[in-house]
Amino acid sequence: MTRVLITGSADGLGQMVARELIDLGHEVTLHARNETRAQDALRGAPGAAGVVVGDLSSIAETKSIAEQANASGRFDVVVHNAAIGYQERRRIETVDGLAHVFATNSLAPYLLTALIDRPDRLSTSARGCISVAIPT
Repeated sequence: MTRVLITGSADGLGQMVARELIDLGHEVTLHARNETRAQDALRGAPGAAGVVVGDLSSIAETKSIAEQANASGRFDVVVHNAAIGYQERRRIETVDGLAHVFATNSLAPYLLTALIDRPDRLSTSARGCISVAIPT
């Protein structure tokens, strides 16, 4: 069984992927930015192993997400699904003084990847993204 963490899985595409992977027998941990969305995520993906909670636009909360993930054991796959669309009409600053879109879409996936326990198998694509092979 493959252990999978999916960010941004309280609804939408992330939750759809979570449900599919659960149905295939994988152990899936969800992510939500707050407790209310965490409960929604768990209701929307029955059979999920659990949920990590934190706002990816905050460096401190991203570190907390990594700590929660590591406390549950090593993951085989991390799906960085959480993102903000580029429809913000003005720059929104995070608690860390960064652009909201940059903090959530670029910095958080980097930090989370750097801070979680590494899976046994990693591969890097030509674009420099890290992907993880799913054991069969």
